[in-house]
Amino acid sequence: MYNARVPRGSRKASRIILIALVLAVLAAGGWVALAILRPQVQITDVVQGPVVEAFYATGTISAEHEYPIRATTSGILKLVVDKGSLVKAGQILATVENSDLQYAVDQSQAELDRRQKLADDATSPVLAELRAKLQADEAMLAIAKSEEDRVKRLQGGGASSQTDLENATNRVQQVWMERESIKQQIEARKIDLKHDVDVAVAALKSAQWNLDQADLRSPIDGTVLDWPTSTGTRVAVNDHIMQVADVSFDHLVMRSQVDEEDKNKLRPPNGDNRQQVRMTLYAYPGEVLSGTVDRIYDKADADRRTYEVDVKMDHPDKRLSAGMTGELNFIVETRAIALVVPTQAVQGGQVLVVKDGRLEKPAITTGLKSIERTEITSGLRLGDQVVISPQGDLAPGQRVRVVRIDAVAAAEINRPPEVDAFHGFNP
Repeated sequence: MYNARVPRGSRKASRIILIALVLAVLAAGGWVALAILRPQVQITDVVQGPVVEAFYATGTISAEHEYPIRATTSGILKLVVDKGSLVKAGQILATVENSDLQYAVDQSQAELDRRQKLADDATSPVLAELRAKLQADEAMLAIAKSEEDRVKRLQGGGASSQTDLENATNRVQQVWMERESIKQQIEARKIDLKHDVDVAVAALKSAQWNLDQADLRSPIDGTVLDWPTSTGTRVAVNDHIMQVADVSFDHLVMRSQVDEEDKNKLRPPNGDNRQQVRMTLYAYPGEVLSGTVDRIYDKADADRRTYEVDVKMDHPDKRLSAGMTGELNFIVETRAIALVVPTQAVQGGQVLVVKDGRLEKPAITTGLKSIERTEITSGLRLGDQVVISPQGDLAPGQRVRVVRIDAVAAAEINRPPEVDAFHGFNP
């Protein structure tokens, strides 16, 4: 049988080709291994767009003013209205029954009647006694004058002495002075009796006022919000009875709780230049309401360390009800066109960019910042690719694998999640 021999040169060439193939496979495998071992990062493009610096807070739809109704006296509570009742200003809401108050009025009225009778010219026994004394003195004065005249006639005929005349004259003067004194006493007593009447009138007014205060009246046209105390309860002075407020939709505000670190970002209302606010309510997800800062309360809540802020609606909605809750976005500043990156790309005040598969850390300057986007004022250019994934183990010069994410989608990553609406118990 014929056995062909392969030339030595051909065998050598085959070995070289085989070795080359093996080396190529090993190199490709090493390259693949290195590529796989490189850290993978998420990147997105630097783009131009609007940026809004704002801060978020939560809030509750509330009446502009709420009026607590409290007991002004102790006694048994008798309610006149129910929770949710529409009431008018001055309307009686409840009464605190206290027999002592009615007794004080009756006693004051009786004392006033007595004082008025004492002061009345026609019925006053005090004045009648003084007038009787006055009449007696006037009669005595008439007798004294008659005696004086008789002594004068006798003296003219030489039947009476000068001493008798002087005694008669002195008697006239004494009785006249007593009469004038009683007249002054009558006038002084009238003044005292009138004063007693005035004091009795004041006492009656005070007693009546205290009794009237037992009727708890509405200070405004509004609605009874709560009703924590039931009829028949014994209440003490200053016990809370109910709350009244005007909760018509056009008198509601969004009362927000702003963290103390955001307090300095609020602008006090100043004419038409008011800080803009965007709001969403959990009752109406997806709908955005607009408003402005209307009032900033100066004192922080001691427990939560937050400040209350009232936001007035630009366009009050009839669907709004007191007690609804939601989220607010207080606008600090806006820029229509800016160079922006997703806020999560700025970590520790720096960013990482990817160029030709390697990481770089340029020096940047930031501007406006929101939860979604941050303005870059220097250090980056339009189209640069910034890292938005965590940067803890990454370093400049390191080669990385990249996963590109759309810039808009990347910014949406930081948007606060919406609260799902309740759709019932059925799936």
